[in-house]
Amino acid sequence: MQVSKYLRHLLILVIAMISLFSLPEVVQAKQTNSKRVLLVYDSQNKAHDQQTKIAAVQRILTSLQINVRTEAAVDYQAGQLAHYQGVITLINWPQLKITNADFLRERQNFTGTQLHIGPNLTAEEAVGLHATLQNIYQQQLILTGENDKLQQLLPFQTSMVALTNLPANAHTIGHLKAQSSVLTQYPYGTIVGDRGYLPYFKTGGYSLMLATKTIADLFAGQTEDSAHQPLLTITKVTPYSNLKLLDHLSQRLYDRGIPFAISTTTVEGNSKFHAFQRFAKVLRQIENRGGVIFLKAPVVGGVTASSGPELNGIMDSYIIQLAQNQVYPVGISASAYWNQDKVYRENALKKADQMLLLPDPDTVKYAKQDNRAMTFKNSFYGISAASFNTVNSGERLSLSAPSFAIPTALTFTMPNSQNSLNDLERRIERMNYHWLDPVANMPATTINSGTAAISYRAGTYFLNGRAQQITEQPPKTRTLKAVKPREIWANKFFKTQGTVLMFFFVVTFVIFSLLLFVGRQLYLKMFKH
Repeated sequence: MQVSKYLRHLLILVIAMISLFSLPEVVQAKQTNSKRVLLVYDSQNKAHDQQTKIAAVQRILTSLQINVRTEAAVDYQAGQLAHYQGVITLINWPQLKITNADFLRERQNFTGTQLHIGPNLTAEEAVGLHATLQNIYQQQLILTGENDKLQQLLPFQTSMVALTNLPANAHTIGHLKAQSSVLTQYPYGTIVGDRGYLPYFKTGGYSLMLATKTIADLFAGQTEDSAHQPLLTITKVTPYSNLKLLDHLSQRLYDRGIPFAISTTTVEGNSKFHAFQRFAKVLRQIENRGGVIFLKAPVVGGVTASSGPELNGIMDSYIIQLAQNQVYPVGISASAYWNQDKVYRENALKKADQMLLLPDPDTVKYAKQDNRAMTFKNSFYGISAASFNTVNSGERLSLSAPSFAIPTALTFTMPNSQNSLNDLERRIERMNYHWLDPVANMPATTINSGTAAISYRAGTYFLNGRAQQITEQPPKTRTLKAVKPREIWANKFFKTQGTVLMFFFVVTFVIFSLLLFVGRQLYLKMFKH
């Protein structure tokens, strides 16, 4: 009886331990319960800077809170599509045909949502769209929207595949008109059931807006016009920027009732220096003027897959340092490729539930690239406002100010002189956008360093659950504790091993020195006689 009692208690303990270790997986499953899409491309085509299209589609899907994995067609393995609810085929280099038989066969039999972007639309894909292929050669095309209110002149097309004879249930977004014959037009974005087609894609301007609308309608079911207003964002702000210009700019925007955001870097340590205190003071003034702050991820250098703990510590120190100076970021801003890297995601991006994803720089440096993007509570698609302020044909987009299908941040580079500041102010004045107001329209967000949890809700900042009153002068509050680095058994082992080796070398050095001294004395005595 006593033995069975012990066995019963042991069984209960085992079951409790299994439940305890299973809990995080259950939570994780709930967090990732969203549509998964596989993005397949033929080539990055970096010679013609076409890799930007891949990053653009990744950011669009992330803003729609869709999990996307990116795969080159040549690397596709049989059976992969079975794990996804959607697939996008992106053609970056028309001369390079997709020849992976496994992908072509499984895409043809795929029952989920499909989208083809670019040339080389196959006859099998056209069958899924219930349409007829129409080849267009040597044409200058005009992209138009509803009622032809907005137009964009596209680059000269040597060849393009358009669709004709669409079924009655087809949904079209925008049209392509031949400049030589405006009476002839073809659909731009086409959706037939769970199939879609975009014959042309550009990472800016009206083409991007209509392509984003097509992707949102197809994969996220946005059948009505979206009403996302853009967030005016000043980028490339640093502690070394001209703080007088930054202060003047924020004051002018505040006086005109224009809500805005800034993306700023900071420095590690040196928070007691007078220069940093002036920088923090300007950031507090921005917060008091209705502006919000995104913490820009640090510039990476010689990173490796083992750089995670160091990056984690840097991000924690950034957040704590700013919070101690009453500067409360509402999210993190980073280049798009950061969300394609496991080390960057796990040790930096996961600290916030709101993200500003910016275009990639000319040179990217991965730590551990895996092309498995994560989603966030809210993710802004960052794009230069200049791409919406050019005139190719028709009225400028910034004057018509159409809404966006996804959360979008129109970015302006921080001015570095009075002339550039005046130019920036004139550019903003000429835009008719109803800028996104973070107080009224930004969702409740949180950014966490471990010891400092910063939240933003309807214009109020919270630090570790307590509402904060932002003052102009440096705050005199308790110092937040630094995050203690996570110490695993391997670190403890090598730390102990290092201590033992240091003790061994010290003792060996002392003994060796003593032997040298004694040996020298004995050697000298041999010649004294």
